[in-house]
Amino acid sequence: MSVNPDIDAVTVLIAQVSADLVLPRFRSLRAGDVSSKAGFGDTEDIVTVVDREVETALTDGLRSIVEAPVLGEEAAAADRSILDRVHADGYLWVVDPLDGTRNFASGSDGFGVMVSLVRDRQVRASWVYLPVRQEAFVAESGSGAFLNGQRIRVATAAHDPLRATLFVRFMPEARRTVVLARLDGRYVQAASCGAAAVEYTDVLRGRKDFVVYYRLLPWDHGAPAFVLTEAGGAATHLDGSAYAITSPSQVTVLTRDTALSTRVRGWIGDLA
Repeated sequence: MSVNPDIDAVTVLIAQVSADLVLPRFRSLRAGDVSSKAGFGDTEDIVTVVDREVETALTDGLRSIVEAPVLGEEAAAADRSILDRVHADGYLWVVDPLDGTRNFASGSDGFGVMVSLVRDRQVRASWVYLPVRQEAFVAESGSGAFLNGQRIRVATAAHDPLRATLFVRFMPEARRTVVLARLDGRYVQAASCGAAAVEYTDVLRGRKDFVVYYRLLPWDHGAPAFVLTEAGGAATHLDGSAYAITSPSQVTVLTRDTALSTRVRGWIGDLA
């Protein structure tokens, strides 16, 4: 089965759900709207009623556009077997209803709503929407990336010294120690909000030169990595292979181009 998704319909759906469910509760959460959850390796993870309501609304709306299974973060938190859907043949929607939930709950605008359409384990289209900033990043395979309807390409100029953020919290301790030591002195720490929706698009726009991740959950990275690479950037593992939505957790470098990716990965070297 071949499907040509209505890209604009998904963009409108995400913006409408954000307007209806996200923005009215931004900085207006009530007591009891936030609770802890058993995160994927994160004992301090939280979830809000908005995460769950947005995931439900997007699940229904997306399936009306392309009838396909949905892998949502909150559904997967309740039933880990749902994660297996990312390895299946056919079409799949992947949804992060609120990327940066902690930021949302604390009143920071550094959060986003992210969606990917996957076919046979490869992302074919993705959406990264920052509701408060009203910025919609959209990418379709072979068509490039767009910001609010205007084509966008990665920034070409680098900072001197390089500006970067390293997310090492989920790295095994031995690897974390080596990565930090090998990159020491090669960059200055850039301000970070911690949400992949913002981190990837900051690399795209030249606000940062590189970002290093380890934990690779499909709803966190599938959509923004696709936007970055369709805009000319790179999301690459240490062995030089490209990030994929099925990639297991490992050191992964985000950069504006392959040349910088090669430099950063060379500095880190072999962690075997």
